[in-house]
Amino acid sequence: MKRFFYYFAWSIAIALIVYLGLQLQELLKERMQTTFNLVPYWVYVTLFPIVIGILLRTPKFMLERKEKRISGFDWSKFLAVGLLSFVVIVLSIMPFLPLENLPYPEFYNQISLILFSSTTAQTIAGLVFGYTLLDSFKSEERRFQESTSDLFNAVMKFTPKG
Repeated sequence: MKRFFYYFAWSIAIALIVYLGLQLQELLKERMQTTFNLVPYWVYVTLFPIVIGILLRTPKFMLERKEKRISGFDWSKFLAVGLLSFVVIVLSIMPFLPLENLPYPEFYNQISLILFSSTTAQTIAGLVFGYTLLDSFKSEERRFQESTSDLFNAVMKFTPKG
């Protein structure tokens, strides 16, 4: 029952943060329409999903940390999943960065229409990046990996050597 209330409280907190974040997004959208300054809105739309992704993984991360089960960082997961989503995030805010005379990659013109036609790409990439950031911390639940490596070792023991 204690675990239920723990997750329930986190769900309420995340829902409240999402609600307040969407209110702030609407405020920034109204300000963007009156001042014609796109930067605050697009930066917020790009970075807010990262916060939500982190919040979605935080309850389990806190339990793992409390139980002292975190034993390192899974760089392969972070680089394979997190880095790709981070590239989408950077590409979506790249036009707003004060980098003058920066040559854009050739493929950027083709994907910029996809990135800026809606906020879907930024939202998905932000959620994935935020979640992967905390999920990349290794926990000691390696039973499957250990059993597959034991199976591999057993197979290698009986494999004829050439």
